[in-house]
Amino acid sequence: MNNLKHIDHGKYIIDNIKYINYDCTNPNVKTKEYKVNKDDDILSNDKFAYSQIIYNNNPMIYLTTPMMVCPFGFNKNLNTMNLQFTNYKLDEHMNSFLEFIKNIEFQQMSYLNLDEDNSELYSSQIKYAKDDKYDPTLVVKFPFQYNKYDVDIYNDDLPLSIFNIQRFNKLTCDIYIDKVWRFNDKYICKWKVRRIYVH
Repeated sequence: MNNLKHIDHGKYIIDNIKYINYDCTNPNVKTKEYKVNKDDDILSNDKFAYSQIIYNNNPMIYLTTPMMVCPFGFNKNLNTMNLQFTNYKLDEHMNSFLEFIKNIEFQQMSYLNLDEDNSELYSSQIKYAKDDKYDPTLVVKFPFQYNKYDVDIYNDDLPLSIFNIQRFNKLTCDIYIDKVWRFNDKYICKWKVRRIYVH
């Protein structure tokens, strides 16, 4: 656990999150170039690529999750896993964490000028089970660059790799967001995992 940053979500004030918009100058080239665009009308801007998140001059929001259950294990086809907001109705800290993630998504939708009529253009990373049969989950992505996963994973006993993550493992993770992207005409802000402690 000591390798985690132990940054509680409660240290962030959502209203203090700022965004800087970037356009893609030429989407048809392999090496993309981006430039700042100060125009607020993102929805009608065909060149909009992403909004950079800024918090107290830092280009990301970085935090440590509560201990969460990973109900499905590591999905190597999508490079993702789901973290369950286990027992959030009774666990105040877990409920507070769920509300924090929700409120960031609501703030981003508001920033993008999305409302009830076009909210489907925003891809929430909170997934709900049909009929509320199970607690909701948060989808987190494993960053992959230079032909390897940019994720540290460990526990107190054994050396691990991310492929050791099994269904129903209990994990505490350092996760972060840095950008809201437009992708296939939808807007998405993926939480990415940096460190994983397996309990």
